Amino acid sequence: MLRLEAVARDAFHASVNAASEAITRAGGWVSGHSLLSDAMAVLQFEIPGDRLHELVEELGARGLKTELPAGTTHGGKDIAGRLTLYFSQGSGDLRRDVPPFQ
Repeated sequence: MLRLEAVARDAFHASVNAASEAITRAGGWVSGHSLLSDAMAVLQFEIPGDRLHELVEELGARGLKTELPAGTTHGGKDIAGRLTLYFSQGSGDLRRDVPPFQ
């Protein structure tokens, strides 16, 4: 599985949407996701192997700079991947105020 990471400096939902659009424009599709508070998001995707460089360029154009790991092959087969977005402005706080029970 291909693993990419990027630091997002824009708003949480805007960055997740930008990453999803980049994957789609590069010929891939999002197959799942995990949203962890406002500190991190993980997008699982699949993309044709010959379009990996295009994916990195699309992400970079949206302010999500990342690099392909060394030794990544560029075959024509679909490649499963995971893009982890770290949010520099995220608090990571999952607590919610709950009124007392009676």
